[in-house]
Order: sequence, then C-alpha cells, then structure tokens
Amino acid sequence: MVISKSPFIVLIFSLLLSFALLCSGVSAYGRKQYERDPRQQYEQCQRRCESEATEEREQEQCEQRCEREYKEQQRQQEEELQRQYQQCQGRCQEQQQGQREQQQCQRKCWEQYKEQERGEHENYHNHKKNRSEEEEGQQRNNPYYFPKRRSFQTRFRDEEGNFKILQRFAENSPPLKGINDYRLAMFEANPNTFILPHHCDAEAIYFVTNGKGTITFVTHENKESYNVQRGTVVSVPAGSTVYVVSQDNQEKLTIAVLALPVNSPGKYELFFPAGNNKPESYYGAFSYEVLETVFNTQREKLEEILEEQRGQKRQQGQQGMFRKAKPEQIRAISQQATSPRHRGGERLAINLLSQSPVYSNQNGRFFEACPEDFSQFQNMDVAVSAFKLNQGAIFVPHYNSKATFVVFVTDGYGYAQMACPHLSRQSQGSQSGRQDRREQEEESEEETFGEFQQVKAPLSPGDVFVAPAGHAVTFFASKDQPLNAVAFGLNAQNNQRIFLAGRPFFLNHKQNTNVIKFTVKASAY
Repeated sequence: MVISKSPFIVLIFSLLLSFALLCSGVSAYGRKQYERDPRQQYEQCQRRCESEATEEREQEQCEQRCEREYKEQQRQQEEELQRQYQQCQGRCQEQQQGQREQQQCQRKCWEQYKEQERGEHENYHNHKKNRSEEEEGQQRNNPYYFPKRRSFQTRFRDEEGNFKILQRFAENSPPLKGINDYRLAMFEANPNTFILPHHCDAEAIYFVTNGKGTITFVTHENKESYNVQRGTVVSVPAGSTVYVVSQDNQEKLTIAVLALPVNSPGKYELFFPAGNNKPESYYGAFSYEVLETVFNTQREKLEEILEEQRGQKRQQGQQGMFRKAKPEQIRAISQQATSPRHRGGERLAINLLSQSPVYSNQNGRFFEACPEDFSQFQNMDVAVSAFKLNQGAIFVPHYNSKATFVVFVTDGYGYAQMACPHLSRQSQGSQSGRQDRREQEEESEEETFGEFQQVKAPLSPGDVFVAPAGHAVTFFASKDQPLNAVAFGLNAQNNQRIFLAGRPFFLNHKQNTNVIKFTVKASAY
C-alpha cells in the first residue's frame, strides 16, 4: 500500500537533510585541514633541525626556516578557511528555507570558521610553550645534564665565529655547588679566521676539539706560540694576552675552554686592547691625559686614531671578535709557532691524542693527562681526558674517588646513565608534608640512605654531562654511530678510577658479560 506524504513533512525532511549535508561539508573541510596539519609538519621540521644541524647558528637558521614555512602554511590555510566559509555561506543562501533557518546555517558556518582559526593559533603557541617547559623540566629533573640547546649563553657572535659560555654548574643544579667556581666555554671560528687578542681574569685550559690553528699567548715574561690540532691541550695562565688563528681551509676550529676565575668565583671577563664594535677596546675607558702620557703621543693623534676606529665601526658594522685573515697573515703567525710535546714536561701544551691510551680495546679508547704527571695542570687541579666509543660500545660502570668529571660531547650520539642518591632524597622530600625544613632534610636522608635513583641523559654533539665524585656512571654509544667526548676532571689530584665490573673497560652491547648491576629507581623521563 502506498502512503501519501504531506508536502509540509517532505519540506521539513528536505531542509534537515540539506542542513546535515552542509554541516558535514564544513566538518569534512575541518578534517581536511587537520589531515595536512601544519603544526605536525612544524614539529617534524624542528626535530630535523635538532638532529641534523652541526652548530648553533646552523640550527637557528634551520629553525627560522621551519618558522617561515609554518607561517606560509598558516597563511594558505587561512585563505582556504575563508574560501570554505564563503562557500558555506553561499550554500546557506541557496537553500529553499526560511530566514530563521538561513541565519542558523550562516551562524553555524561562522562558528566553525572561528573555531578552526582559533584552534590553529592556540596549537602553535601551546606547542612552543610546552616544548620550552619540557626542556626546562628535563633539566630540573636531571641536574647533571646540560643540553646544548638551552645551557650555553652566547657572549660574542659575528659572521666568522662565536664565543659562548655554559651556565654556572649550580645555577639550576644544587648538587654541583662544589664545582661552581669553574666555568666551561666554547670558541668556534670559521676557516682562515683570526680571533682578536684578549686576556681574561681566569686560569684556563684550552682543549682543541676540531680543526687546526695557532694559539699564541704573551705573559709579562715570555711568549708561547703553538700550532694546534684536534687533541691539543694548552694551559693559559691568568692575565695572558691570547690570540688565535684558524688555519684550515675547510674545517672550523673549535676549542673547549675550562676557566677558573681569580676575581669573583664563577665569573670572569674578556678584556680587549683593540676593538671597534663588540668588543670595545678597554683603552677607551682612559682619559686623553693618561693616554698622552703613557704612549707619549699628542692628543690630536689619539683623537685621529679613535675617530678612525669610529669610522671603521660605522662601515664594518658587525665585525667584532672574529676577523677574516689573509693567507700571508696566517703563514706569518704559524711559522713562528712550535708543535706541542707528545708527553709530559714543563711546556704548557701537549697533544693528548698522541699519547698512549690509558684504556684501549676493539670497542674504544680512553686518553688522560693527570696533574701528577703534567705540572701545567696542577694550578687548577685538573685532569684532561678524551674517549671514543665505537658503535654500540659501552664504557663500563665506574666511579672516581675524588674528581668530578665534566664531559663534553664532540661527535656522535649515545647515552649516559648514573646512580644518584641526591635525587632520591629530593624526590622523597618533595612528597613530605609541611615540616621544619631541617627535620625534613634529616628524615629524608635517613629514609633514603643507601637508595639511588637512575639518572639518564641522551648525548649529542654540544651536550654536557657531569659525573660527581663517587657516583657510579656509564656511557654508551648508539648502535649506529660512535660517541666521542672530551672531559675535564676537577679536583683531580690523586684521583682513582674504580671499575665496578673489572676488565675489560669497554664492552659491546652484543657481548654476554657479567657486569655488576646496581639497584636504582627508574626516573620518570
């Protein structure tokens, strides 16, 4: 039997069907936008920058490119949103429906358009905020790990190089108060580059991690000049005027610097006799009367020199601490230099990698120069070390009796693991109720005595990891890349390294070994 439908019912059904199809079209449009999701593409781009960039400036340029691409995708998405919104409005007007239904349809189009627009902006800003908070939280949870991305502060930078310094060790890491007087810094100079003469109010050890060059320093008594390469270690007395040349035509010269300030603990400055921008010459702080007397030069001549420097400053703009050097200038400096000794002695430079390794097998090598054997390191009470772990190799668990080691990753990727009692106490203390602080600390120490928490950190070029004295620690390379690092042992006089598993010192992941396992509480990250 055929039933006749009321025209009114048919009209209502048609309107509902049209409205549903319209809304589904808007929703499909939303899904289409999120399938392309510029935010996910932006995150992937940022991760590529972190993993592929070899230096700070290159990483920043890569991240800026990600930012530009993301904004361009946002612009295109905004145009698409507006186009779809206009189409949605047009479909509402085309429907055979009353004014009220048409307004509801148009309002629905507008609400979905604004929701999509607002959501994209919020996702982007929330992502940047969450990423920053995640990195800060990771460092707070692991006070021994200093990732390159957040831990170094740039002091000087121009087109030919940069100088940056690691934050103070105990700034966010109370367990490292014992080494807070020391500072770690990095020079990075492009090929054929000259670093302006300067001195600093700190004893320093320069460790060449890449490239070739010449390091010259002048004291009140004599001049020392050394041709350096990867593995060269130079001890520079406080107050010495230092200048550096990067000789290689292809590779950058990178130098890790450990400094022990002599004025303010943990704080030191670089002083430049010449400069026309950043840095500025310290002579500019003296009056003309003083300069006339000291240099036996008329004021007019001094004003002419200073005006010439101001003109250079206006013309050269960004030229600063790092200057491009001519080949003949580089040759003249390098020809006057000598090569460092391979072994101990009174000279202030050695090549650590030319020595016989302290530990070595098919899985890795470890080099070390101790203050007992190298008198130039006794003033700072520092040992210098370097190690290379082959792919998939492990530097077996060990601890140092007196020295705290600051490990700087130069090449490759891997991990560090360490057993730490301090974090175990902190985690227990943070969960306690409101008590007297002293009682809380005493109770926390009693409750966690003999307990340890695992400290784990991913290692990549430029990262720093600190292993305090007495803390059992191990390093291992990734399965597809070796791990290279240099290290400074602080308070190293008469230090002993104790291995928990005996020989061999380097193992491979695939080897079946009876390595001693220590009980730890796994951290949350």
